[in-house]
Amino acid sequence: MPFTRHIFTLCGALAALSLLGIAVLILSQIGLRMVGRQIPSADDFAAWGLSASIFLALPATLIRGDHIRVTSLRQLMPARLGHAADVLAALFATALMGWAAWAIFQYVMESWSYNDLSQGVVAVPLWIPQSAMVLGSVLFALAFAERSLRLILGLPVEMDDRDEQARGE
Repeated sequence: MPFTRHIFTLCGALAALSLLGIAVLILSQIGLRMVGRQIPSADDFAAWGLSASIFLALPATLIRGDHIRVTSLRQLMPARLGHAADVLAALFATALMGWAAWAIFQYVMESWSYNDLSQGVVAVPLWIPQSAMVLGSVLFALAFAERSLRLILGLPVEMDDRDEQARGE
């Protein structure tokens, strides 16, 4: 499981790079507009970067416990019942994200088979920017599967940076 944790962390870094790319693109666009020029299809590239940053950040955010969760009901339960609820919730989320990943994959395959192109000045095959959604959603489903397994085995679920360094992961 340390390997998957590294993959999830790498996806988080790619999400951060996507945000950095958006910032560079926007600042470049501002600078170029000041001299009467512009970057063709900059809005499209920024939107694709935002989508990539969202989807690629999902697995890294899950393994660090940074997703918003409602724990008020969980805190009222006895420990064993609460653990069972956590396992069931993780298994349900795994199934739901597995289905979502499959649906997103089918959507991207449809874009690829029809050779869908963006409608901006720069015609980009849509399956290229959409691929980040597939990667992020597949790895998010995998992260939930790992979370389910860790809960069942009684292993730590969330990764703390200090724990990660101490274990050498």
